[in-house]
Amino acid sequence: MGRLASIFRSRPYLPVLLIAGLIRFIFTLDYLGNPQWEQLLVDSLFHDNWARAIASGDILGRDTFFRAPFYIYLLGGLYSLFGHSLLAARIFGHLLGLAAVLFTYLIAARVVSRRGALIAALLHAAYPVVVYFESELLVDNLFLMLTEASLLAMLVALEKKSRAGFIVTGLLIGLAAITRPVILALIPLYLIWRLWAYRPTARGIFDCILILLAVTAVILPVTVRNALVTDDPALIATSGGINFYIGNNSDADGFSASLPPPYRNKWQIRDIRYLAETETGRTMTDSEISSFYYHKGWDWIKSKPGAFTALYLKKLYLSVNNLELSNNRNLALFFRSIAVLRYSPLDFALLVSFAVFGLLALIFNREADSRLVFMVLYAVLYILVISLFFINARFRLPILPILFIFAGEAAVRIFNLFRSRRYQVKYIFIALAAIAAGMFSRGNVAAIARDDISTGLFNQANYALYSGRTEQAVEMYRRALAANPDYPDIRLNLGAAYLKLGRADSAAVYFQRELNRFPQTAAAYSNLASLAYLDSAYARALEYADRALSLRPYLVDAHLIKLRTLATLRDTLRFSEALATAGRNLPDNRRVDLEVGIIYSNWQHYDPAIDRLNRALQARQAPAETDDNAFGYFIGSAAWPHWKIRARAAYQLGYIYGLKSELSRSIGFSRLAIATDSGLTEAYINLANAYRLSGKSDSARIILDLATERFIDNDLIRSLSRQLQ
Repeated sequence: MGRLASIFRSRPYLPVLLIAGLIRFIFTLDYLGNPQWEQLLVDSLFHDNWARAIASGDILGRDTFFRAPFYIYLLGGLYSLFGHSLLAARIFGHLLGLAAVLFTYLIAARVVSRRGALIAALLHAAYPVVVYFESELLVDNLFLMLTEASLLAMLVALEKKSRAGFIVTGLLIGLAAITRPVILALIPLYLIWRLWAYRPTARGIFDCILILLAVTAVILPVTVRNALVTDDPALIATSGGINFYIGNNSDADGFSASLPPPYRNKWQIRDIRYLAETETGRTMTDSEISSFYYHKGWDWIKSKPGAFTALYLKKLYLSVNNLELSNNRNLALFFRSIAVLRYSPLDFALLVSFAVFGLLALIFNREADSRLVFMVLYAVLYILVISLFFINARFRLPILPILFIFAGEAAVRIFNLFRSRRYQVKYIFIALAAIAAGMFSRGNVAAIARDDISTGLFNQANYALYSGRTEQAVEMYRRALAANPDYPDIRLNLGAAYLKLGRADSAAVYFQRELNRFPQTAAAYSNLASLAYLDSAYARALEYADRALSLRPYLVDAHLIKLRTLATLRDTLRFSEALATAGRNLPDNRRVDLEVGIIYSNWQHYDPAIDRLNRALQARQAPAETDDNAFGYFIGSAAWPHWKIRARAAYQLGYIYGLKSELSRSIGFSRLAIATDSGLTEAYINLANAYRLSGKSDSARIILDLATERFIDNDLIRSLSRQLQ
C-alpha cells in the first residue's frame, strides 16, 4: 500500500485516469445493451464503410479524399486486426479519450496549479459529451487528442528550448491536419507563440521553419497520394468548400449541414458535383469543385454583408451556447437512454461559468503569463474559424480542455476563498461575470428548438426499416412526424415503409403529402412513378419519372422506372432516347446496364442484351472515399451493392445462353451467379435446368437438393425436383 501511495503521489493523475476508465467502462456496458449500439449514423457509417474497405485490402483507394483520412486509416487497421468490431472501435476511441484526459492534466499542471490540473482532468474524465463522442466512429475524438498533444509538445519545447520539441509539435499538428484540416488556420498562432516567447531572433525563425517542415512532412504523402490516384493534387481532402458554402448561403441556419432546397440535409456528393459542373458548364476535378463552393460562399458574403454578419454572430453565439447541437444522432434523446450521461450534472453553461471565473481570477491576480494568453487566443481563434462554417457539438471539442483548465483553477480558488473566509471585492465582480457568462450560455437568443427529438426518431426509424423491423419503423416515423410536422423526408420514408408492408395506397398518400409539403422532392416523384407503373398507369408513371429527373437528372431509380415503362409500352424510339439520356447523366452506371440487359433479353434481342449484361458484370464497389451510399441506410434498387448487380447479370446471362442452347456457358454463368449471391433462387433453377439438358442429371439433383434445403417453400424447385426423380 505504501508503494502504491508513493506512485500516486509522484503521478497524481493516475487516480483520475482510473476514474475516467471506470466511467467509460460503465458507459460501454450500458451502451452495449442499448438498441442503438449497431446504429451508425451518417459520418460514423461512412467512416465504418471506408475503414472496412481499407481492412479488406483497398489501402490506396480510387478517388480523391473527400474527408481527411487519418482516423479512418487507423480504424481500418483496427478492423484488420480484430475484424469488423464496433466494440473494438469504441474501446479504441475511449483509449484516445484517456490519453486526452492525461494531456489535459499535463497541460494544466504547466499553466495553473497542480490542484487545478487534477480538477481539470477530472472534469475531462466525467464530461458527458466527451465520453459520448469517444464512443462514436468520428474523427473528432482523435482530433481533440492530437490538438492537445500539439499544445503540450509546444509547451515542453518552449520550456526546454528544444528543437526536437518543435519538430514533434509540427508532426502532431500535421497529424491533426490529416484528421481535420481546420487546424491549418491555427498554425500562425503556434508560430507567433514561438516568436513571442524569445522574440523574433534567427533561432526563433529557424524553429518556426522546423514546425512548418514537420507539418509538411506529414501532409505531403496525402497530397502525393491524391495526385497519383486521381491526378488531382488536393492538399488533404475536398470537403472544405462544400462545408464552407453550407455555412454561408441564403438558406443557412448556422448549425444544419444542409444545402438550399431541394437538397436540404439529404444532399450527396453527386449533387454537389452536378451543381458545380452545371453552373460552370465543364467537367471539374474534386479540388476544383471544392474551390467552386468556397468562391460561391465568399460571393454570397460579399453580396450580403449584413446577412452574413447576422449569421456569423449567430454561429458565434451557438459556439458558446449550452445546447449540444448534432447533425448525426440526437444527443438529448440518446443521453436519456444512458445512465452515465443522463445523471451527469455537468453541462457547457456550467463549464463556461467556472472557466470565466478561473480566467478572470488569474487575470485580476496578475498571474496570467504568455502561456495562458495563448491558450485563450487558441480557443478564441478556433471558435472564430469554425464559425465560418457551421456549428456542431463535436466541432467545439478542442476548446473543452482549455475550459476544463480554467474551470479546475476556479474550483481551487473558490475552495480557498471559503476556507480562508477572506473575501475580496474583486471576487464579487468575478463571480458576477461568471454567472452572467453561464446565463448567456444557457439562454436561447437564437430561438433554437431545444426539445425537438424528431431527428433522433427519424434516424432510428431509418435503421429499423433497413433492418427489416418495418412495423417498428412505421411507429417511429409517425412519432417523429408528430414531434415535427415540418421535418423533411419523414413522410417519404413512411411511405416507403408502408410500401414494404404491401400497403401501396397508404404509401401513395404519404409520398403525395411529402410533395405537398416539399414540392422539390425528387425521390417522392420517383416512388409515385413506381406505384403508377405497378398499377399499369404508364402515362402517369412517365410523368412522375420526368418530374423526378427534372429535379435530379442523375436519380437512378427514376431512370430505371422510365426505361421499364417505355419497355413495357414497346415504345422503342422513346426508349432509345431515354437510354441515351441515362447514359449522359449516369455514365458507366452498371445498375442501368443490368436493367437494359434484362429488357433486351425480354425482347429477345440477345446480342445487345449480352453486351449490356457483360458490362453489368464489371460492377465494382464505388470508391470508399466518395461513396454516397456509405452515408446512410438506403432502400431500393439504386442502392444495390456491386455484388448483387453482378450476380443478377450472371444469372441473366446464364438464362440467355440456356435459351441459345449454349449449355456450357449457361452452366458457367449460373455457377458464377450462385457463387456471387447464394440467395439467388433463380440461379439454382437455371443451373439445374442446364445440367439436366446437358444430360448431367446427377449434378442437377445435387443442385436441386441444395436449393430445396435452402429454399424450403419454393414450389418451382419442388416441381423440378420431382421431374428428375
